[in-house]
Amino acid sequence: MARGPPRALASTRSPSTHMTAISNPDSEDLHIIIAGAGRVGHRTARVLRDQGHEAYLIDKDPDIVEDARQALGATVIEGDATDPKVLAQADPERADVLAALTETGATNFAICAVVKHLTGDIRTVARIERPDQLDEEGTFFDRVVYPERAGAKSAVNQILTGDTRVFEDVGGDLDVAEVQIAPGAPAAGKQLDAAALPDQSHVVFDVTNDEVPQPSTELVPGHRYLIAAAPDVAREARRRLVG
Repeated sequence: MARGPPRALASTRSPSTHMTAISNPDSEDLHIIIAGAGRVGHRTARVLRDQGHEAYLIDKDPDIVEDARQALGATVIEGDATDPKVLAQADPERADVLAALTETGATNFAICAVVKHLTGDIRTVARIERPDQLDEEGTFFDRVVYPERAGAKSAVNQILTGDTRVFEDVGGDLDVAEVQIAPGAPAAGKQLDAAALPDQSHVVFDVTNDEVPQPSTELVPGHRYLIAAAPDVAREARRRLVG
């Protein structure tokens, strides 16, 4: 699977919330390897699963492995992800991204190096502990998760790339995302009240025009909009807008 170089992070100014660019999670189902099934890895896998992606987890702690299997219903491999034989069980040749999310930055560097040895055609994301480790970006890994408090949504934002942005630090009862309407999107050219969004989901802001949309607002191809939705309908809301 051919890929271009890692894309730079896009950002949008906000007084209290940080955003980074991710892909439209409904446009392509990805195969993702997550090394480290602890708190950050577990939550990252759950978010990716809910967006329709396939995540394989690896962890050497048998209790963490069992917990992840029970909670996520995902493939969880018990073993040391720095061991090529263990990493090979997650089928890296088929994977789009490897995210090394263990608690130790040096371990994450090693995991990224090992997977690059197994297959060069994969993007890598590493969780780091200290800002000086940012200097290794582009050498051992393509993207970083830092600081620690950024957690799972930061990891998801780095794993995926493209036309949807997910807000960090949004409460658990609401998903807020920024989407771009492509020319061929289901909602392109429609009035907002004709977009047939599910209940508990709303287009709350036209980012391109810097205004609050009305029911008669046309959803213009190329424009970016903020949508807010209950977690259980967020994916369907994005699908009806952007496909």
